[in-house]
Amino acid sequence: MAISHVRWVSSGSRDDDAVLAYAGRQLAAYVRKLSGQRWDVRRASRLGGAAGEFRLGLADRLPAPPGVTPLQPAPWDDGFAIWADGDSAYIAGRNARSVLFGVYAFLESLGVRFLRPGRKGEVLPRLEAIALPASPIVEQAEYRHRGLCIEGAVSLEHCLGTIDWCAKKRLNTVFLQFFSSRYFYNQWYERAYNPKYAQPGLTDEQALAYDDRLIAAMKQRGLIFHRVGHSWTSAAFDMPRSGWVKASSDEIKPEFRRFPALVNGERKLFGDVPINTELCYSYQPAFDRFVNNVVTYVEQHPELDVVHVWLSDAVNNKCECEECRRLSISDWYAKVINALSQKLHERAPGKRFVFLCYFELLWAPQEVAIDDQYGNAIMMFAPISRCYGHSLFDPSCGSEEPDARPALNQFVQPTGNAFLVRRLADWRRAFQGDSFDFDYHLMWAIWRQNTDTALARVYHEDLQQLKEHGLNGIISCQSFRAFYPSGLAMATLADALWNPSQPFEELRGRYLLDAYGSDAAFADEYLSRVEGYLDTGDEHKRTVPFANASAAQLDECAAFLRQSEEELSRRSQAAADPAQALSLELLAHHAYLLQYLVAAHQARLAGSQARAERQVERATAFLQRTEARYSPFLDTMLAINWSVKPHAW
Repeated sequence: MAISHVRWVSSGSRDDDAVLAYAGRQLAAYVRKLSGQRWDVRRASRLGGAAGEFRLGLADRLPAPPGVTPLQPAPWDDGFAIWADGDSAYIAGRNARSVLFGVYAFLESLGVRFLRPGRKGEVLPRLEAIALPASPIVEQAEYRHRGLCIEGAVSLEHCLGTIDWCAKKRLNTVFLQFFSSRYFYNQWYERAYNPKYAQPGLTDEQALAYDDRLIAAMKQRGLIFHRVGHSWTSAAFDMPRSGWVKASSDEIKPEFRRFPALVNGERKLFGDVPINTELCYSYQPAFDRFVNNVVTYVEQHPELDVVHVWLSDAVNNKCECEECRRLSISDWYAKVINALSQKLHERAPGKRFVFLCYFELLWAPQEVAIDDQYGNAIMMFAPISRCYGHSLFDPSCGSEEPDARPALNQFVQPTGNAFLVRRLADWRRAFQGDSFDFDYHLMWAIWRQNTDTALARVYHEDLQQLKEHGLNGIISCQSFRAFYPSGLAMATLADALWNPSQPFEELRGRYLLDAYGSDAAFADEYLSRVEGYLDTGDEHKRTVPFANASAAQLDECAAFLRQSEEELSRRSQAAADPAQALSLELLAHHAYLLQYLVAAHQARLAGSQARAERQVERATAFLQRTEARYSPFLDTMLAINWSVKPHAW
């Protein structure tokens, strides 16, 4: 008897049941797309299975697969089992979202591939029958924290597509920065970088309404919802801001004028940016209001799973008053962490918060011990200035930087990875609780390097050692639209967070075959040769690509790009699968863009500054006019700012 019914077993939780029902609908919808079969979806009316049923449920509500150690339910850690038993089949998960992950894994076993957000990113084979697994498939994620943090210029549709893709690739976390995502939405809607398509910006109310739709999409899939980050310092003096917007110090109310840090003899907004302004933590009313604002916010937002509680987003802005000087900023932060941990435990049990190791907070506290008795704190290590030419854990990268904590407001941004890892080790001695890496591979480096293949390799190398250094995953601070030119870095992030043991070349080869089908070898050669042309010899990959290329090298690259663009376009038009055709089209777009940049460097070497500037302008115009077609996969704002503008002189 063939499968014809999907039955999900109630968990006893309304929220989890909604996720299980969605998992059942997704399974039936994709089975119909693949084979034309119609499977009906219902809540199970009885505990025992029946022939012809595909049962979905939490691990403690379904039988264990034969010969396999049963999965243990867990709210934060993911895993699933998929197996067949005669004419029935099962997917069990450690939690409800893991059941959904199991559904997508089962679909992948049938040949489905989720390359990019949306239908244009899905490879859907046509099947005569739905094959059940011959033996149980049991997988558990290696890392707990696997997710994305909103950045760049995004529309509502971009965000909804990315959230959907996250679930399909078993990324379990989405982080919306600030109290609303207005800053990021308006970078898209106002489009200062592409004014021909500019629209009115969103109000706070409109942005919050959009956020509600994103949160609903996360909850439908059981994803873990993180929020806020920077903003708490300015909220303490009643100037909450969602982004790096400017204001006047005159706007600080009289009752809060003692709150900002004393810097150079003044208490005022730092650089006129509220969220970049630090507090005077030795002033008890400021300290208490900071902590109480967080707890009250969490109480008022039950949809929130994890709140990020960061200090200001600037350096050399710490309070210089006599009392604050008694402790380092990290020790003051430890006091905040301890107070917050206790109050959240008392007033919002079950909710967790993240603290940030970043800028001057790279140095661990020395005087104040962090109390983790409630287990609600999560440490986030953010090596924002790291090198992306090396793995974070490469000991040869930056080993010479001194370890001493800088004098108050004398911080200089470190750049070596070895130095940053030593700071991480100090923090892990100070705090042994839950933790993750907050990293920026796909925020700036992907655009600076003009390709994503080298970063894919760095991602994979990072994830080989992350856990042994005390970090249980990555939340990637990045554009939600970083699937360019190949999508390999995004795939590597998702796949290696789940299972880092697969060799990189195997992961790369499989992805290229999925993305390009019979044209995988040609795509592989294109990406490999382009990576070589873009390589300046700078092991840290901070030098602008082509900046030190000779005239002969530029001529050779230009010829290769012309030939490749023509051939990629031809192959794209001939490809049978729409998703693979688009993959080839994106490479052709990439080859076209790089031709402008190469031409700019050729003009520079020829002594024609004006012609070089025209080529950079043409590259910008090319990205602007093609944005409508490629916007779900390519962040035009970041590409213009970091892929194109660095080539202007």
